[in-house]
Amino acid sequence: MAQHHLWIWFLCLQTWSEAAGRGADSFVVYGILGESVTFPLNIQEPQKVRNIAWTCDSSVAFVKPGLQGGPPEVTVTRAVYEGRLDVIAQNYDLVIRNLRKEDAGAYRADINEENTPTTTTKYYHLHIYRKSWENRGQTLLLLW
Repeated sequence: MAQHHLWIWFLCLQTWSEAAGRGADSFVVYGILGESVTFPLNIQEPQKVRNIAWTCDSSVAFVKPGLQGGPPEVTVTRAVYEGRLDVIAQNYDLVIRNLRKEDAGAYRADINEENTPTTTTKYYHLHIYRKSWENRGQTLLLLW
């Protein structure tokens, strides 16, 4: 039990140190191998979104509003994400399904809105964990 608490303590220290070193529009996101993760954009007025470009080392996806209030149009621009990306219609959050070890890294969202000449940029750092074991509701996760 003491090892379990120690592991949680180290995870919290890692999270706090990373959060302290990043700006207000920078987030640490955690995912589990084989599961899904959501990158929250926290867009206050989704009806004003003109487009969003997602990158991680290179282009990941390009998102624009759907026609006549329909779901967002998502163009996957990197083959490794094909069939694994979704965008939540209400707020444009990006979801990556079936996480892989290679998905870990720094992501960036460039958000362009109607009638605004500036681009809002949000940064994310995705950590991928794998389940080592699960017992009686407790799960040990290991950073890859």
